[in-house]
This record gives sequence, C-alpha cells and structure tokens, in this order.
Amino acid sequence: MILLSLSALASDFVDTWIVSSFEETNVLAGPEAYSPAPNFVQRGNNTFFETYETRFTDDLSATHLVLYRKDDGFTNGWMTEAAFVLRLAPVLNPDSSKPSVDVQDDGTYIRVIRSLGAREDHTVSLTGYVIDANRFRLGYSYDLTWGGRQIYSFDPSAAPGVRLQYQNGDFYAFAGVKTAVGDWTNPETGEKRNQAYFGSLFGLGGEIGSHLRLEGGAGTFQQGQLTNVSSVTSPLYNAPINAMGASAQIGFRTNDDVNFATSNELKLYRNAPEFVRDSYISHRQIDGVAFLVQAEVNVLAHNLIDPADEGQTRDIIEKAIAGDVQMTLVASTTEVGLDLVHKDLPYILFNIPGITSGYAINHETVEISSQEYVRAYVSHWFPEAHIAPSLGVGYMLPASYCTGGTGDCAATGSTYVQYSERDKEHTPAGQGALALLSSVVGLQWDITPSTVAVAEVLYTVDNNRSTYSTASGGDTGTRTLAPANERNELGFNLMLRARF
Repeated sequence: MILLSLSALASDFVDTWIVSSFEETNVLAGPEAYSPAPNFVQRGNNTFFETYETRFTDDLSATHLVLYRKDDGFTNGWMTEAAFVLRLAPVLNPDSSKPSVDVQDDGTYIRVIRSLGAREDHTVSLTGYVIDANRFRLGYSYDLTWGGRQIYSFDPSAAPGVRLQYQNGDFYAFAGVKTAVGDWTNPETGEKRNQAYFGSLFGLGGEIGSHLRLEGGAGTFQQGQLTNVSSVTSPLYNAPINAMGASAQIGFRTNDDVNFATSNELKLYRNAPEFVRDSYISHRQIDGVAFLVQAEVNVLAHNLIDPADEGQTRDIIEKAIAGDVQMTLVASTTEVGLDLVHKDLPYILFNIPGITSGYAINHETVEISSQEYVRAYVSHWFPEAHIAPSLGVGYMLPASYCTGGTGDCAATGSTYVQYSERDKEHTPAGQGALALLSSVVGLQWDITPSTVAVAEVLYTVDNNRSTYSTASGGDTGTRTLAPANERNELGFNLMLRARF
C-alpha cells in the first residue's frame, strides 16, 4: 500500500459530497417487508457488489474538515506535514424528525519526512495516526482489508498508531504499530481493568518497470480475551486471542495511462493546492486499448476455543482465507470489468470472532461453505453528450453454515446464510443456501464539472429470505419461504450528486 494522498480542494472543508436522492428499496413490497414508499430520507440502496472499494454507498452526503500544514525543516532535507481530519455527515433517521450530524475522526495525522537525496520520492517518513489508524491496514481491495479498528473483539474508543516508511520511487517498505485500550479481566478475581492491545504491521512493494507491481504484507494483533467459556475455572477463561496474517498482491497493466487500483479509504488526506480536485468527472479515457489485472490473497489465523472440548481446556488455531482477481479493459471511453472474489466463512467472521464468539468452527457438527461471487460491469462515456450509461451484474454463492442435521444437513438441520460479519439470514426449513443474482442499470449525466444527475434501477433475487410462522394457537413455528415480492427486490435511485 503506497502512502498516497487523496485529491482535495485547497479549503478547510474538502472532498465534499452532497447528494439529494429519491429512493425506493423495493417497489414490489411495502412496509411489512421493511420497504416504505419512495422517499428522500432513506439511504444505502445498492447491490451487494457496489461498495467493494469503499466504506460508504454513493448516495450519502458528507464533508471533511481538513486543517493542513506543511513546512520545510530548519535543517536541509527535513519536512513536516500534519492534518486534522474530521468527517461530518448529516444523519437522516426515518425514526426521528430531528436532524443531526455525525462527526468522527477520519485519519488525523502528523508526519515527519527526511529526504535521502535530490529526488522528492526518495525519503524516510514517520507518520503518527493521532486518533484512529483505520486507514493503515493490510490487504488491498478494501472489502478484503484487515487490521482496522474492527479487528478488536471489543469496541475501542480510539485505535491510533505509527508507521515508519521508506520510499524510493515506486518501491516502498513500511513497519508500524497500533494500540487500543480495552477491558482486561483478572482470571483469578474477575476484576476488570484497562489493558493495552497491540498490533504490528509490515509490508513492502514496488513496480518492476512500469507495467508490473508486486506487494506483500504481514501483521500480528492481540484481538482481546476469550470470555465465552462455561466456567471461570476454565484455563481458557480470559486467555488472550492472538491473530496473525499475511497479504500479497500482483498487478499488471499494459498501459501507463491506466492506474493501478487503490482504495481511497487507505490514503491520507492533504489540503494543499498541488492536490486540488477541480472536477467531479472521473471517466476513464485513453488513446487505444489498455488492460489491467490485479490479484490478491489474504491468509489469517487466530487461536479460538476448541468446540470439541466440552471442558474448554484447550484452544486451536483457526485459519481464514480470502482473495480476488480484478480485471479491467479500457478502450477509448469504454470500460469493461470482471471481478472474482472468494471469502471463506472464518474470514467473514474473523473480527467477531467465530460463529459463536470465541469458538472455532466444529467441522464435525457444522457444515460450512465459502462466499464466491463474480461481478461484471460495463460503462461508456459519451464526451460530447456528457452522459455515461452503465450496467453491472453480480452472481454470488453465499457463505453459509448448517447445524443440527443428520445426513443431509440442509434437509434436516438449520441453515444460515452469512452475508457479512453481522448480517445473516435463516433459510427456509429444509433448504440449503442458494445463489443470489443482483444487477444495476445506471445513467449518469454530467451537468457541470461539480454536479451530476444519476438514475439507477436495481434488481436482486435472493431465495434465501424466509419468514417465521407459527400454527394457530401453537408455541412453535417454522421458517418458510418469504413471499415472492420480498425475495425479488426491484428498486430505483434518482440522485443529484455534487463533489467539490
């Protein structure tokens, strides 16, 4: 992960997104299916594959207060920069008529740079992330990155850190440390105290020529303590959870005009004229044809309670794997992409950690499957008309687990589809996990350099959706297939978006 800046205007409030949006999550269903009539309040209406490189959907309004200072040192070859970075987002809550603004740190930092020669890109730097080092992570595609504040099994109030980096042109190497303070319980007395939990991150990478990029990283984290045990007399009561992992990426491009993909969520904010962004418009346009392919793999491991040991006297190492292949073809103003993604269930649940918090998966009693999906998209920009139609399609085999079955677990047990670490669905009785199909058709009109109008139609079919029903007068019930209008979601977004 090369330490780069996010382009921004030279004013105190930078990278501002203002969105007025009229949305409907599902025109086929109503409030009983959590789908109110079309409105200007709700946000986050998108397909499962649209936020792969970002934390946020593109229908949210937000701005960043960036107070930035850059100085040359009193001694030749030294320089400093610092930025106070706050993210401010107006909150639209359909359950409250009182508007409010969510304010949070988004990467405040201080940085000291030492030049090692005449070139500006031959340096050693030390960056201190003052409040939150969430932008300092391992992995490359943001959806697969790890080592952010979520990796702790508790909710840290702050997770700062430092990063030491050597840069020589397109080659870099870094080492860093993070800390968070969370609860520590004395296993003998049960008294709670504060304890510092550490994380260490290392990495290096660079370009060979101008077409090939190789990167790799590794890290260790103290995630917290094992607390979910049957008895405080267990030797695992409050034992530490230690995590480790490694990431690697290879990228190849045929044309220097197509940049390697790097998520903005991993970059520093700078507020200086040399990083001015003077236009919302960011359509790809090159002369001729270019091809870009990037692939990464992430392997993680941590010690969790052995679920086969009823006395909970020992823990075992659970491994987790994720990876992707991203391919992009650009021809003039046409862009075509194909992404292949794999995440196994332990990877999705790594931050919880586990299906049951603190426990490894018992493969003798639980059947699991990994998440696999493919996304294809195409867009074409008509420069003279200032419009860009697009189409995206995603097909997912979701991660799942099945418990309590005999023989064919899906037919006799309970199956759960795990979409993300905190979002899952209990499938209908007797049914295993089924594939999802999702698509979005869009049209963007560039009105001015700062403002665009966007119309989107979204469709998702998910036959894993179920409802819980009980027989008349009964105390027990069963999971049945949700109505067709709930499993088939047809929605739309009409947006005016400005960025400056």
